[in-house]
Amino acid sequence: MKYPLAGLAMASLLLISPWAGAASKDGAADTLAPMLDSLAIGSPLPALPDCADKRSADGRDVTALCVELRGDGVMRQVGVPRDKRPAFMDGPHVVAFVDGNALVGLIVPTDGVRSENDAVESLTARFGKAYRSEQLSIKDKAGKVVKSVHAGWMKKPLTVELYAIPEDPNTGTIEMLLPQARLLMANQDAAMAQQLNPTPASEAQAASKAGAKKGKDGKW
Repeated sequence: MKYPLAGLAMASLLLISPWAGAASKDGAADTLAPMLDSLAIGSPLPALPDCADKRSADGRDVTALCVELRGDGVMRQVGVPRDKRPAFMDGPHVVAFVDGNALVGLIVPTDGVRSENDAVESLTARFGKAYRSEQLSIKDKAGKVVKSVHAGWMKKPLTVELYAIPEDPNTGTIEMLLPQARLLMANQDAAMAQQLNPTPASEAQAASKAGAKKGKDGKW
């Protein structure tokens, strides 16, 4: 399914990503570096082979960076081999947001509360101290209350957010998004809403603009 991409500024995205290869701080390891140095947000998405040709023998992993050919071109599943992904990543795939040929965002699945301390340390090593961090009490699938961290980092124009999934805190997400990626997400949400509940075009445009503003002021 295709979504409108009007108003996206491409020229600025073709610059070398300013946070690629960031140095570690306070002795913590930037375990995201192997992946993010290969998939530099703000740079062109590298040409990648089809994941169908890079599967492991058991079919559960990938042996090289690759892309699943399914998708709408805006959101793409990118396979990340074990030697390039952090231990706290859940599974071999990330979701890449692509504007034209520019990589404007990544969503990285994590093990949630099981390894969120490692994720926080890695993000802090790469992006510095979180501008916002809070501890939440949420229930796991068994009804047990667990503590979870919801934290955000900002290295303008990039915003980074870490959180556990409330319905299943043993899974989580790291969102690393440029403003263009948020606009793509807002456009997708508006298109889906339009399909499910058709509304006048003016209302759909207003909803898209509102969604694109998320994250610009350091709020979630």
